[in-house]
Amino acid sequence: MKQFLLSAIAISSLGAANAQSLAKYAPSNAIAAIELNDIAGAQKQSAALVKQLAGLNLGAVIAEATGSNKQEQKDLENMLSDFGALVNREGLVSLYLSPKSGQVGFLLAARPASNADAKMQKWMRDSARNMEARGTKILGFPVYQSSFINFGYMGGLAYAASDTATLNEFLSRFRNQGNFSKPSLAGSTSYDEVMKQTGEGNMRLYFDLRNASQLARGIIDMVDPEIPGIKLEPILDALTTYGRFGGSWRITPEGIDNTIITVPESRGVDTQFARLLTPKDPINLRAASIVPASAVGFSTSSNNPVLFYNWISSMLDRTGANPGGLDAFFKGEFGIDAQKSILNWMTGEIASATFVGKGATQSLGESVTYLGTKDEKATTEMIEKVLPKLIEIGQKLAQQKANSKFTKAKIGNTDIYRFVITENFPIILAIKDGFLMVATSDTGITTALSSGAKLETSTNYKTATARVPKDALGWSYGDTTASLKSAAEGAGQILELALSLGLDLKPSTSKKLVNGITGLLTALSERAGSAVSWTEAVPAGTKTRSFQPVKW
Repeated sequence: MKQFLLSAIAISSLGAANAQSLAKYAPSNAIAAIELNDIAGAQKQSAALVKQLAGLNLGAVIAEATGSNKQEQKDLENMLSDFGALVNREGLVSLYLSPKSGQVGFLLAARPASNADAKMQKWMRDSARNMEARGTKILGFPVYQSSFINFGYMGGLAYAASDTATLNEFLSRFRNQGNFSKPSLAGSTSYDEVMKQTGEGNMRLYFDLRNASQLARGIIDMVDPEIPGIKLEPILDALTTYGRFGGSWRITPEGIDNTIITVPESRGVDTQFARLLTPKDPINLRAASIVPASAVGFSTSSNNPVLFYNWISSMLDRTGANPGGLDAFFKGEFGIDAQKSILNWMTGEIASATFVGKGATQSLGESVTYLGTKDEKATTEMIEKVLPKLIEIGQKLAQQKANSKFTKAKIGNTDIYRFVITENFPIILAIKDGFLMVATSDTGITTALSSGAKLETSTNYKTATARVPKDALGWSYGDTTASLKSAAEGAGQILELALSLGLDLKPSTSKKLVNGITGLLTALSERAGSAVSWTEAVPAGTKTRSFQPVKW
C-alpha cells in the first residue's frame, strides 16, 4: 500500500508545471490548473538554498514519522531527490468538470528530464502492479487502467486522467499537435484573457470559479441539502461573479517576481460584489506617515466600507440568514444605526503593521491595525458607547461571561482604551493622527504610539516602494531580512513543542530538524531583501504585482 502511495505521489508531482505547450492539449472546461516550467533552471538559480533545504533530510524525518521500513524510506528519499528531474521540463495538473458525470475529474501531464525514461517506465510498471491495473492502448499510447485512474508514459511524456474520455481527448490533441474539433484550455478566451496578463513563470495557477459554481449547483441539485431558512443561490451567484483568477511566480537572477490577476465575471448577477472586486478610485493612503520606522511588515489599501457593509447586508437578507440584513440585525440586537455609528467616520484606508515581537512572541511578531478616521470625535463615541454593546452581545452569543467594561489610560496625550475580551485576549485601542489603532497587546500599542522616525522616511521602505505606481489601490512592504532573522531566533522553542505534539520523532531527530529549520531561516535572512507588492486597477479587473529580492 505504501509503495502505491509513493507511486501516486510521484505521478501527481509530474503534473505540477507552466505548460502552455501542454495546456493547449488539455480540455477547456478546467476549474483549476497548476503549471510548472523550467524547474531545472529555477533549481540552478537557487542552488545554494536548495542544498540548504536538502540538509533537512526530510526523507528520513517523514519515514520515521510514518513508521516506514528501510526500503520504503529509500524509495521516499529517491523520490524526493529525483523530484527536480521528474518535473525538469514542464507539466500540468488540471481539474475539470467531467462531461459525463458532472463531477470533478483530473488530468496530469509532464515532460520529465530526457534521461528519466527508465525511471518513469519502472514507476509505471510498479504502480500498475500495485493497483492491479490492466494494460491497454489509447490512440497507440500505452495506458494502464485501474478503477480510479488511467496513466501511462511514452516518448518523454507522462500522462494520467481520472477517465478515459479526457485522456483520449488529451492524447488525440497531442498526437495531432493541437488540431482538434473541441477547444483546448490554452487558447480559449477564458484562459488567455487571464494568463496572458500574468506572463510566464516557473509556477502558474489558474482558477475559474464560474465552472466551480456550475459544479456546486449540480451537486446541490443532486444532494438537495436541507439548510433550514438558508437559500444557497445568492452564494453561488457571488461565486460565479468572482470569475477567474490567475497567478505567476518566476525565479529571476534578482529574486522572485509574482503577478496575480483577478477577472470578475462581467455578466455576474451579484452586481454589488462585482463593484467590490473592481475598485477604480484610489484614495490618499497615508498610514506610512504615522507607522514607526521599526515596522518589519506593512500594508495599506483603499476600501469602500459602506459598499462592503451593504453587500454583506444584502447577502444575509437574500440568503435568509438574517432577514432585513445588517441594518435589522444591529437595530434589533444592539439598538444602534450601524451606518451612522460605525461607518460614518471611516475614510476607507485600512492598514496594518508588524513589529518584531519579544520573548515567546518573537517569531510571531506584534501586529497593529490602523483604520483611517475623518472624525475623531465620532470614533471616540463609537469606542465608548457602541463598542461595549457589540462586545457584550458577542460574549453572550459565545456563552461567555459578559464583561464589556473598558479601562482608560494615557500614553503621553493619547487616550488608551483596553477591553478584556477573554482572560488572555485584550483589545487595546488608541486614536491619533487621523487613525484608530487596534492592537492585542500593550507592547503593540506602545510601539505603534512611539515617537521618532516614521516608516515613510525609512531608506529600505522608500527603495522597495519606488516600484509602486501613484494610482495604486494599495501596497505592502516587508523587511524580509529582519522578519526571518527574528523568526530564526525565536522559533526553536515553538518548533520543538509543535514537533513533539504533531510527529512521533526521536528527540535527536527532532533536535536536528529544529536546528536545520532555524539554520535555513538564518540563511534566507542573509540573502533576502525588502519585499514589495501593489494592487492596481486594469480594464478586466485588478492586478497585483510583487517582488522579493534574493541574493541567490
